[in-house]
Amino acid sequence: MKHFETIQAEFNGSVVTLWLARPEVHNALDTIMIREILLFFTDLEEMQHIRMVIIRGKGLSFCSGADLREMKNSISLDPKENLKQSKELSDLFAAIFSSSKVVVAAVHGNVFGGGNGLVAAADLAYGTKETRFALSETRVGMAAASITPYLMLKCPTSLLKELIFTARDFSGAEAAGYGLLNQTFDSSQSLELFLGGLITNIQKNGQVAISASKRLVNNLALKRWSQEMEQIPEILANIRISPEAQEGFSAFLEKRKPKWTINQ
Repeated sequence: MKHFETIQAEFNGSVVTLWLARPEVHNALDTIMIREILLFFTDLEEMQHIRMVIIRGKGLSFCSGADLREMKNSISLDPKENLKQSKELSDLFAAIFSSSKVVVAAVHGNVFGGGNGLVAAADLAYGTKETRFALSETRVGMAAASITPYLMLKCPTSLLKELIFTARDFSGAEAAGYGLLNQTFDSSQSLELFLGGLITNIQKNGQVAISASKRLVNNLALKRWSQEMEQIPEILANIRISPEAQEGFSAFLEKRKPKWTINQ
């Protein structure tokens, strides 16, 4: 497998752990990381002996979402490149979701914005009760575009709207109650013990049977959204260069409130 700048892959028999490796920015998703994760999952399809992927984050957090400094700079991109980058993000979540491998997200620390897309696109997701989540896009004037189809497969629609509209924080325990996580644990040690047992149990079963079952469930789940999902990259490309989003990015980077909240 190729050498990567922003991710690390650890192979252990039929299981590979994919580490998000930008700990200095809480593993924020920039263009390089998005492309490298996408390439990782593309290459993985050729590795028939690999059965499971565990996605984890180096440092204090799993993933803090999009790299807002890079998002702000999207205003300088030509429309074609802006749309290309937006499509790559959608392709990333689709690659995780449609992988022939069983994909497990093991989360800790902060899981904000697009980090929730990694969790939702994975087949299974686990974390500790203290993990902090937020669908934080609207707080900076963005829409939760690319991640929404996968979140809708796990969370009730009315609840998902509340989480998006308020951008409020919620705990790992709440995330399990909402369906975003399969289960939470009191400690990281308990989580590690569980993951070991999970890997053992899944590997007892037929690889082809699991892949076929996953493909069937996924196809049935997404069948009604095929046309809408094609429009998501354009929605994201347009909103991230909007005046509201650009003001939101500036406010975040300058550690101030966005102008739309000043009189509230």
